[in-house]
Amino acid sequence: MKNISAILLLTMYQVLSELIYLITYPIIVPILRSKGYIAAIRPKAPDSQGGILVHCASVGEINALKALVRQILDKYPEKQIHITTTTLTGLKIASQIDSRIRADLAVLDVYHLRQRQLKMINPSLILIMETEIWPNMLAWAAGKQVPVVFLNARMTDKTHIRYMRFSRLVRYLGRAIKEINCQTEDDKARFEYVFGIKAEYSGNLKYALNLTDYDRMTVRKQWGYLDSDLVICFGSSRPGEERLILQVFQKLNRQYRGLKLIIAIRHPKRIKEVSELLSSMEYSLHSSGEEVKPIHIIDVLGHLNEAYAVCDLAIVGGSFYDFGGHNPLEPSYYSRAIIMGQYHNSCRDSVRQLSIRGGIKISKASKLETDVKYLLDDPQMRSQMGLAAKSVLEENSKSLDKHLDSIGRWIG
Repeated sequence: MKNISAILLLTMYQVLSELIYLITYPIIVPILRSKGYIAAIRPKAPDSQGGILVHCASVGEINALKALVRQILDKYPEKQIHITTTTLTGLKIASQIDSRIRADLAVLDVYHLRQRQLKMINPSLILIMETEIWPNMLAWAAGKQVPVVFLNARMTDKTHIRYMRFSRLVRYLGRAIKEINCQTEDDKARFEYVFGIKAEYSGNLKYALNLTDYDRMTVRKQWGYLDSDLVICFGSSRPGEERLILQVFQKLNRQYRGLKLIIAIRHPKRIKEVSELLSSMEYSLHSSGEEVKPIHIIDVLGHLNEAYAVCDLAIVGGSFYDFGGHNPLEPSYYSRAIIMGQYHNSCRDSVRQLSIRGGIKISKASKLETDVKYLLDDPQMRSQMGLAAKSVLEENSKSLDKHLDSIGRWIG
């Protein structure tokens, strides 16, 4: 009886979504075409020949997935990996992970569109990141007996309540789900309650970073810094933030001998704009290869983590004005004390975890000078904060291995 009601709900969902699609088709086609999303209804994808389909919704999910995907490619080189995502930005980032990966926009969850795309890709395993539960995808997997594994799974209280309203349907769709790897113990409990399937606490992939391990003193010497220099790195700076940190630096430079500043511009194409702010100051550009000056500007991509490894204090940009903030986990990897602004919506979970451990100081533009001075004056506090930040990553260090083991059990 439970299955009959679930099947009826699924059929209603499929019929309604098809009807809505047919009715709105003349309207949505030009809209999707104009915004570059036409592939969401007209999929084109090569046969992965029994490869692995990974579905991610957001850019954050794709970034969290990078290290795991590379590990899968190395361990199972015979398997093709196909990533589907719901945004153009996500598509761009997914395409850049590795040349061996195929990435496409996910289709709308309309029955015939989902069937078409999945038939094209022809996966033998489906991996779903975080909370993406699409009825037609799971129904197809169950019908074709393709195992589904959830990665980095999380479920908020709000999502939990919503799924429980359709508990019979959700449990019916869960037939294809073989394993659920959860971020926290709370997530584990919620998924088990909703799906009636045993879940695992595997940790958060977002914290399982696989960065280059630099020898700090060697790199400092290569860059031209003395052991006694106090180096501040302002990473991923956005408009307005260069002026802010330069004002702070000019004031503090009179008080600290050997004070140095690295600014890593988030978008190097802004170098002309930033150079105009520096016209009366002594500075060097990383792209020139010249000897570092008291102010050193990283105007090329790919050197931010190296700068975090070199510095004594990391300030994470995009957060002092309303840009959403950038990743504070990278300086955490190098055990650096971190200052970040009050705008960090795009990485609030990371900031919350670091704050709980005492690995980050939340500041604002008007207080940045005071907060930087406080940490420059207290090397012991900088060290304690750096170790606390690193501990957040170490707590989740086995997350990558746990996820890889889980996937390995279902790779045919």
